[in-house]
Amino acid sequence: MTTTQKGSAEAAAVTVRVFGALRQAIGQSEVKVPCAGDTVKDVLRRLSADRNGEVEHYIFDKQGNVWHSLLLLVNDEPVDNVLQQTTSPGDVICLLLPVAGG
Repeated sequence: MTTTQKGSAEAAAVTVRVFGALRQAIGQSEVKVPCAGDTVKDVLRRLSADRNGEVEHYIFDKQGNVWHSLLLLVNDEPVDNVLQQTTSPGDVICLLLPVAGG
């Protein structure tokens, strides 16, 4: 990949920031995911596929729906509907897993 192609690919990507157990599973705190006006759910599907499904159970239930307990932010704003909210290159998606304990 040339420098120009790499720059184009990164420009057409969103940054997904992950925390907690998901960060440990992925092995890093930020991941660039290609997008082209994709919905938030599409980006999360691509993130899971890029990791060979290893993180799928953190993000999706058995029916393939995004867990309702996840806190999702796009550019620091809460996501109300992962199926309708589209992303743009340069967006930042934060994925926060619920924390249990006491």
